[in-house]
Amino acid sequence: MTTRLLRNARLLDLQHGGEIGDVVVVDGVIADLGPGAADRFQATGDVESVDLGGDILIPGLINSHTHSNQTIEKGLCDALPLDAWMVVASYGGAGARLSPRDLYVSAMVGALEMVRSGATSVLDCARSDNEWVDDGMDAIMAAYSDLGMRANVAIQYSDLDFFSSIPVDLVPGGAALRKPPVSDPATVLAAANRFVDRWQGKSGLVQPVLGPSSLPRCSTELFEESVRMARTRGVRMQTHLLSAASQVPMAQQRYGVSTVEFLAKMDALQDWTSFAHAIWLDQNEIELFAQTDAVAVHNPASNLKLGAGVAPVPALLKAGAKVAIGSDGASSNDTQNMLETLKLSTILHRVQGPPSTWPSATDGLGMCWTNGAAVMGADLGRLAVGAAADLTVLDTNYVWPAPAEQLRHQIVYGELGAAVRSVYIAGEAVMVDRKFITIDEDAIRAEAKDIAARIWTTLPDRLARFEEVRPMLEQIEAAVGGVVGHSCG
Repeated sequence: MTTRLLRNARLLDLQHGGEIGDVVVVDGVIADLGPGAADRFQATGDVESVDLGGDILIPGLINSHTHSNQTIEKGLCDALPLDAWMVVASYGGAGARLSPRDLYVSAMVGALEMVRSGATSVLDCARSDNEWVDDGMDAIMAAYSDLGMRANVAIQYSDLDFFSSIPVDLVPGGAALRKPPVSDPATVLAAANRFVDRWQGKSGLVQPVLGPSSLPRCSTELFEESVRMARTRGVRMQTHLLSAASQVPMAQQRYGVSTVEFLAKMDALQDWTSFAHAIWLDQNEIELFAQTDAVAVHNPASNLKLGAGVAPVPALLKAGAKVAIGSDGASSNDTQNMLETLKLSTILHRVQGPPSTWPSATDGLGMCWTNGAAVMGADLGRLAVGAAADLTVLDTNYVWPAPAEQLRHQIVYGELGAAVRSVYIAGEAVMVDRKFITIDEDAIRAEAKDIAARIWTTLPDRLARFEEVRPMLEQIEAAVGGVVGHSCG
C-alpha cells in the first residue's frame, strides 16, 4: 500500500472553500481529508509526507477534448474558417503525416503543457495514419503512460472523403470534388477493435475510446456500428457535433431530420458518449440533448479562432444538459492551456443575453470538473473520500488566499498557469516545484523542435493543395453565410 500525506493545504473545489486541511492518499485514491486528517491516519507500509505550506489544493483540471497529433503544428493558420482550416490541417489531402515517434512526441508536448496549466486528465481524439495506425495509436498511449497523465484516447476515424462531409452541391460543379469512400467500415472498425483489444483494462490511467470523427465524415453504417461496438465492448465514445454551419443542411439532406434527432434515433445519446463543439443546435435539439446523459464539450478558443460560431452554452445549461470544456487541438486553438479554456468558457457568453444567463466562475469549474469527470467516466474533479487523487497545487504567491468565491474568481479569470507549482495524478508526483519527475522535458522539447522544422518544409505543398480548392470553399462558405479567410503562412 502506497500512502502520501499532503499536509497544510487550502482545500478548494465546489464544496470546499479554501479551509486549511490535509489530504490522505492511499493507492491513488483520497482516503481522508480535512483538518487533522494526516494525524488521524494509521499508516502501514511506505508513507511520504509533503507539507504544502498553505498553498491551494484543487482537483486537477479536465480537458475533455483535444487532438494530440496537432500539437507540433501550433501557429499553422490564421483567419481561416473551419472547413477551409480542415483542408490544411487534417483532411482534404493537405494534412501532415506523422510517424509513430512523431505522434509520441506530439502527445507528450501537449501533455506537458496541460500539466503545467493544472490539468491532470484529457480526452484525446487522436489521428494516426492508416499505414501505421496500430503503432501510431500505441505510441500516443505510451506517451501518456510515460508521463503518468490520465488519458482517455479516442482512435479517430472516418470512411468518407472530406468533401462528402460539406454541402458541395450548393455551388455549381461542387459535386466533382467528392470522391469515393476512403475505406470500408469493416476495415476501419477492425483497427478500432484491435486498439481496444490491446488497451482495454491494461492501465488504470490510460483507456481506449472510440472516435468516429463526426456524422458528416462517417457513413451511417460506420457510425451505427461504432455505437453498437461501444455499447457491446463497454468502451466510451467521443465524436464531433455540429461544429460548422455547413453541417446543418448536410443533416437534412442525408438523414431527413436534424443531427441530434438522428443521434437519438440510433440511441447514441448515452452517458458514455460525448460530443465536441455542439455549436449549431436549434432549440429543439438543445431540449432533446438535455433529456439524455450525453455530454456536450465546449471548445471556446478554437470556435472563436475559426469563426465557427458560439456554442449555446447558456441555453444548454438552462435546459439541464451536461456541458464540459476542452482546449481542442493546438493547430486550431493554439494552446493546450486549460486555464485559458476555463476563462473563455465563461466570459465568451457575456456578449449575449442578460447577466442572469451568464455562466459564472463556479459554472465554469463545474463544467471542467463535474462534467469533465462524466466525459472521462471516472470519479474525478472533487476533493472527497473515494475520488481519484488527481490534484493540482497552486502557489499562494500568485493566487492569493481570499474568501471562497474570490479564490474561484482568481483561478478562473486571473490565472494562466504561473501559479501551478505541483501536480499529482492518482497520487503520484508528476510535477513538483514546476519540475517534471517522470520524463526529461528538455530532451522531448528538443526533439519536438526538430519534428516541427521538418513539418514546416511540407507547408508549401499543403498550401498549394488548399489554393486548388479555395474558390469552391469560398462559394460554399458564402452559401451558408461565412467567408473563407486569407492567411495560412
